[in-house]
Amino acid sequence: MSALPSFSLQWRYAISFSQPESLTCGSTDMIQRLIESKSHDSSVKILFLEPQPCIRALKYAEGLRSTEDDVRLIFAYTKKTLTQFYGYGDELFDRMIKLEEEELPQQIRELFDTENIDIVHSHNAPDFLTVAAIEASQGRIPVIHDIHDLISIRSTPYGTLHPRDPHALESERRAVTECDGLIYVTTGVEEACESTYPIDQKPTLVFPNYVPRRLIPSTLRRKLSENDGEIHMVYEGSIDSVNLGSHYDLKDIFKAIADQGIHIHIYASKENPDYAAFANENGYVHYHGHLHTKELLQEMTEYDYGWAGFNTARNKEHTDMVLANKVLEYVVCGLPVISFNHKTQQDFIEENGIGIVISEMDELSSRLREQPELDKVRARVLECRHDFAVEDEIGKVLDFYRSLA
Repeated sequence: MSALPSFSLQWRYAISFSQPESLTCGSTDMIQRLIESKSHDSSVKILFLEPQPCIRALKYAEGLRSTEDDVRLIFAYTKKTLTQFYGYGDELFDRMIKLEEEELPQQIRELFDTENIDIVHSHNAPDFLTVAAIEASQGRIPVIHDIHDLISIRSTPYGTLHPRDPHALESERRAVTECDGLIYVTTGVEEACESTYPIDQKPTLVFPNYVPRRLIPSTLRRKLSENDGEIHMVYEGSIDSVNLGSHYDLKDIFKAIADQGIHIHIYASKENPDYAAFANENGYVHYHGHLHTKELLQEMTEYDYGWAGFNTARNKEHTDMVLANKVLEYVVCGLPVISFNHKTQQDFIEENGIGIVISEMDELSSRLREQPELDKVRARVLECRHDFAVEDEIGKVLDFYRSLA
């Protein structure tokens, strides 16, 4: 991958600096210093924004660090750093900068100037930092809005944020319609967004949650099923025991799997005592708590299948848009994916031949007895499990940056 062409960035800054009235913090001397710093620094400065930095943003950073491009990454946030939240990740960024929740546009505007930012890559949800960046930029620096989740589609809270909160909905509308470019996590999110808001030929990119190459297990462990002759399925990710009917409220689903004589092994993104107690009541439900990602992915290779079905009682429209992180993580571990017929996820699984999709839970045990189909799926998963590395796909994001710069 060749380096981002510096001439396009210098040209854009020459245009923006010809209108000094847009620089609220600058005198003529400051403008001259900024121009001079641009002319002597060929690196591309990317400002990530997200209230709570997440795994998707971390994956982007791993991909960008793998390229030959001279990239400087700054992450501005309002809650915890990646390392504070996940135990690692801050080391991938040149700076982690905590923003106060007052006067956000002013703080971001100052970052534009002190860090010589070339492009903003703002992640939702919620969407208020994208709106603040748009207000801070006033058109002089491109702002990309990366949509992980559409609040307006949900029926259950996003953290503490109610899906009908008028401020959240207005922030979503402004972020989507006023940004310079959109990145979607799935085609389902793209379709939902474009049917809700006037996108007006805005540049867009669909970029799934690929897996950093360092996390892909180099070897696969012996299966537990080879020892006891029983089926062992794994679920990794979020579980919810507070918002009943949410898509992560999975106790009834896990019990239904166990009732068919299938072991379900649960690895939680955060410790959940309710699910630990639930597992103690059923010999086929096993709660393993939380593991760091690399250890988790290695351990998952000892199971037969990965479960990716959600509770659709209250969030069916949302679950039809998602392609869960866990889908690709199961595949890189050599596990066929088992999912309900969530539309986007179903399309991805069937197009790539990497799993089995069921409509109802009572189909599960019979589908897992269809040996010719299972053999074909397993072979396909083993064939393609190294094909979803973020390092191999990050060039699409760099090209998207170039198109806006």
